[in-house]
Amino acid sequence: MVTIFIIDDEAILHRLYKDVFAIKGHEVVADAFDGEEAVKKFSEMKPKPDVIILDHRMPNKDGLEAMKEILSLEPAAKIVFISADANVRDQALAGGAVSFGLKPVTIRHMLDLVENAVNS
Repeated sequence: MVTIFIIDDEAILHRLYKDVFAIKGHEVVADAFDGEEAVKKFSEMKPKPDVIILDHRMPNKDGLEAMKEILSLEPAAKIVFISADANVRDQALAGGAVSFGLKPVTIRHMLDLVENAVNS
């Protein structure tokens, strides 16, 4: 079982991800709807999640800034960056994401990204 922290401003994606991951035996242990909330929640989480799914375009703090702050708290955090912004792919990977998925991402691809992140 993989524990997952979802960070995305689209509530419908939170529900979809939770259902899909539950079917595969994974557990969404927390979620956040903007980068600022994400960093605060992550700093308080014990134990830390196995994988973080992180969107780019969000209110208060974008995904790149949130990722930078999360990695400063936990350099070993495994972040799967998911975004409709293909132009942030290189920045996300250079900034520490273990992988990048372009929205809209298929369910199969999302599962592969999460499972590969755990094994990276």
